[in-house]
Amino acid sequence: MRVRDLLDVPGLGLSLLTDVSGMDRTIRRVYTTDLPDPSRYLTPGDLVLTGLIWCREPGDADRFVSALVKAGVAALGAGEALGKVPAEVIQACGRHGITLLAVPPETSFAAVTEEVGRRLSGDRATAMTRVLGRRRLLLSAVAEGAGLDAMFRLMGRELGVECWLLTGLGRVVGGTGASLPGPLALRLACEYLKADRLPAPSEVSAPGAGAGKYTLFGVGGEPRITSWFLACAGREQDWPHELRESVAELAADVALERARLDAARTGDRRLAEAIVTMLASGNAEGAAPAEIASLMRAAGLPPDGRYLVAAMSAAAPAMVTGPNADRWRCDLAGELALPVAEGALVAPLGDEIVLLVPSPGDRAPDDPAPDDTASAAHLFAAAIRGAQPVLESDRSRIRLTVGVSAPAEGVTALSGAWHEAGSAQRLATLRGGTAISVVTSDEVASHELLLATVPASVLRSFRERLLGPLVAYDDRHRAELLPTLREFLACSGSWNACAAKMYVHVNTVRYRIRRIEELTGRDLSSLNDQVDFFLALRIR
Repeated sequence: MRVRDLLDVPGLGLSLLTDVSGMDRTIRRVYTTDLPDPSRYLTPGDLVLTGLIWCREPGDADRFVSALVKAGVAALGAGEALGKVPAEVIQACGRHGITLLAVPPETSFAAVTEEVGRRLSGDRATAMTRVLGRRRLLLSAVAEGAGLDAMFRLMGRELGVECWLLTGLGRVVGGTGASLPGPLALRLACEYLKADRLPAPSEVSAPGAGAGKYTLFGVGGEPRITSWFLACAGREQDWPHELRESVAELAADVALERARLDAARTGDRRLAEAIVTMLASGNAEGAAPAEIASLMRAAGLPPDGRYLVAAMSAAAPAMVTGPNADRWRCDLAGELALPVAEGALVAPLGDEIVLLVPSPGDRAPDDPAPDDTASAAHLFAAAIRGAQPVLESDRSRIRLTVGVSAPAEGVTALSGAWHEAGSAQRLATLRGGTAISVVTSDEVASHELLLATVPASVLRSFRERLLGPLVAYDDRHRAELLPTLREFLACSGSWNACAAKMYVHVNTVRYRIRRIEELTGRDLSSLNDQVDFFLALRIR
């Protein structure tokens, strides 16, 4: 019910004392009060009725009306049983933009309350009928397999509010409104991932998209990073009950459609697992390539195509573990690959997730050769790194390490590409330090490749034996032996260069190096010992 509708009721005799700017505000409830400050009892959309008993001294009207503004009330009805509405009250309402209605002495507040209640009951019944009608349409669309596009076209006509469906990584799946700019979608995803509870109000801005208010609704369960969400324009608290119900129903039906799509991909997941298991068997000869080729054809991938192989490890201290851990990791890996190349195969292999990705950036025979700096592996790595702002916003604190092979031509080259990706992934783990660490096979330098192929327990033991005494000595004496060793090796064993870099006397460097040799039993004039120290310092 709008303020205009109430004013038009002939039997009440209400009159407007302010301008008409608030005539279309929606009334949701009636609240009667004569408290000087009713703030704690008010809700948005209230029609406040008052007998003005509180209006006794200058400033009372301004304080009262300010409280109404903060609460977002629809209008104020002032009773004239004790006399005309004071000019101070009319002026305060005009200054603050509150619609003021005069209630004549012959009209009781009970009559106004009854009329509003009757209208609202009829409105709610009509709204519920409309909600149920939309519910039937949506359920019919889901049952008929109409798909997400059809569902959003249907709801776009019914809702009257723009609404978009996004993944946890910010990819737009569908919507009722115009296409969302990429930066804005990414900002909305970040807000969704860090929200304490849902639905979550959000006010975001992005380059080229301006600022706007949205409400974010979860679609599906945890973890959020692999779930979907609805971003609807406006704030839920300002919506009528009918719209809130309709959006909640849309979220539920989208979740059903996603579950149907996931179930339809069960066969693809099994094919991917079989292909990856064969690749990892190490059989590069004989029947395995033919079997893999057959499975790839069944999955819709040409065996003679050009592919990247990626090995990914995903860890999070507050994430799903156990038998469902592989599922969210595979979902995350597939979502990361989707913007670069559709049709990627994703499957778990031990503690890792392996991706077989149709090579992005492939060109037609007549196209010019691509720039070496924008190779397929680098394009794919850059796309994964682009998700870092989103992962940093996620409350689960996910850490991804990814290794990417060079493009492999044909099925017989895939096993070697898988080994390349595994070595690059181990190096990415050693580098670490950020939410996403990605290494391509051409980034693997000689000593880094050596370290990446050594088990982590062996690396930790080697570092502890060699550097442990120095760390302990520095902790006790603050002697800076470890920083001195690092700088000494970086200066190729030059005493003077090391002293200059550390802003100390050369004799100080000599003393520290002698102490390092005494504590470790090594000789820093020996190339072999210098190499050992260098490698130990590279281990994290």
